[in-house]
Amino acid sequence: MALALDRQGRSGGTGPVAVAPIPPYANRTVILVCVLAFVLRLPPESFAFVPAYFFGTVELAGPLPTGALWRGLFGHVLIHGDLTHLVSNMAVLWLLGDVVEREAGHLRYLSLFLAGTVAAALTEGLLAVDRMAPLIGASGAICALMGAFLWMRPRFGLLSRRLPRRLVQGAILVFALLNAAMTLVPLKGDSPFAEVGWAAHAGGVAAGLLLGGVLLCLRPKHGRLVGVP
Repeated sequence: MALALDRQGRSGGTGPVAVAPIPPYANRTVILVCVLAFVLRLPPESFAFVPAYFFGTVELAGPLPTGALWRGLFGHVLIHGDLTHLVSNMAVLWLLGDVVEREAGHLRYLSLFLAGTVAAALTEGLLAVDRMAPLIGASGAICALMGAFLWMRPRFGLLSRRLPRRLVQGAILVFALLNAAMTLVPLKGDSPFAEVGWAAHAGGVAAGLLLGGVLLCLRPKHGRLVGVP
């Protein structure tokens, strides 16, 4: 079991206290639900987020007060286009989501994930050229965890070391700038990357940056105490 030392004791003392990381139950549950949704082949037309339902079009008023609107706003994270899409998203969620949950706690992790879900959908929908184009995938919510990770100094695992942490944070910054650029200068419709939700990614990172600092300030000061008399 991985342990770390915290200089604050149970009663506010200054002696070193051994602590263990918070188990990432929420993140593993999210991964399991996404995998099950793919295996069970949930219908994309029922869970995708369609911007026109929220923002409206010339022919369609919005937001429509229907179950499909709210189901798509939150449920689009469950739908992935193919196995590559699923595996790539779940791999990043597993590696990064575990770290965020261990540092932030279960409820703060879920708050970040849900905030990223909504921010990604609304940002993509607001900037979409075709508001009838559906949005699917968990990458926007994952990007919110990326934004929050930029505030972190993990106490457990490989990313608790300075060099790996800086490398990952640097990669996140480059990724965020790339998505911002692709959002501001959209690709042509015939590009193989035109269907990527660049704005959704940018919106997710922005939500994570804005909320991450606030939520992490409210996190528990240490994980579970281990071996303390």
